[in-house]
Amino acid sequence: MLRPAAVLPAALAVLVLAAPAAATTGGAVAPRQASAPAPLTPGPATTTTAPSLALRAAPAGRLLARLARGTRVTVECQRNGPLATTAAGATRVWARVRTATGRRGYVSDGYLATRTSALVAPYCGIGAAGPDPAVAGQGRCGSVSPFALIPPFADARQFVTAVAPAAQASRDTYGVPPSVTLAQAVLETGGGKVAALANNFFGMKAQNVAASTWRWEDLAGGCVFKKTWEVRAGRSATEIAAFRAYPTLEASVLDHGRRLATNPAYAAAFQHTDDPVRFLREIARRYATDPAYADKLLDLRRRYALAQYD
Repeated sequence: MLRPAAVLPAALAVLVLAAPAAATTGGAVAPRQASAPAPLTPGPATTTTAPSLALRAAPAGRLLARLARGTRVTVECQRNGPLATTAAGATRVWARVRTATGRRGYVSDGYLATRTSALVAPYCGIGAAGPDPAVAGQGRCGSVSPFALIPPFADARQFVTAVAPAAQASRDTYGVPPSVTLAQAVLETGGGKVAALANNFFGMKAQNVAASTWRWEDLAGGCVFKKTWEVRAGRSATEIAAFRAYPTLEASVLDHGRRLATNPAYAAAFQHTDDPVRFLREIARRYATDPAYADKLLDLRRRYALAQYD
């Protein structure tokens, strides 16, 4: 049963240069002990090279004040907004902050020492996370997983071994070649190291269906906001996205297979289920904004000999 994610306390941060966020993707994991989601806090501070930072009334809005380098602030919430270019890279993420003197405003997330792909405060204006009591499979996303998290895998080969049975079950149910499922899982998780803070091994996102409501379907059980790299109009930048949260690895794999099999965008791929390479190329056309996505999957398929699982 879904446990509503707790509302995070406002997080302390220092105005600094932050590192770019990492890119974001049953029985096989039974021996692994899942752990409760840990509180997410900002990482070590590094002083920004900028002499001061603009505090604005809204993201990219009217200037309210200039904050000196190293000013400590409280992050009250985070949200997407206009693109900003910082020394840490391009980002669409903004934070509403409060200074020690009580002044409030927005600053670009690129200058905050959070150093994490997680949010360190709630998404602005969304409210408490949890399912919609009137409609199954949808509700409000939170900043932490509603489920215990599967620990990172020691290496990519161990991860492939764990995922393979579920990938073959996905083939039997939905027709997706296991080597494609495995290549996507390895790429989306950095070899089993990250899973969107939500046991989500394919970067599967929830769909925004109303102002504060996202749909995650029945195999998931909630959704989590996190920062991720996206390419839009040829420009790569960090932004906040809502990722589906799963109770198990198998649920994540099966939801991936169902998404491919039921989404008309991928219909052409299913004319080539006996040709995993052609299937992979067809999927890659629509699955990710990265123009090199297909080549990356093919490289992983060769490197880890994933064809043996087809």
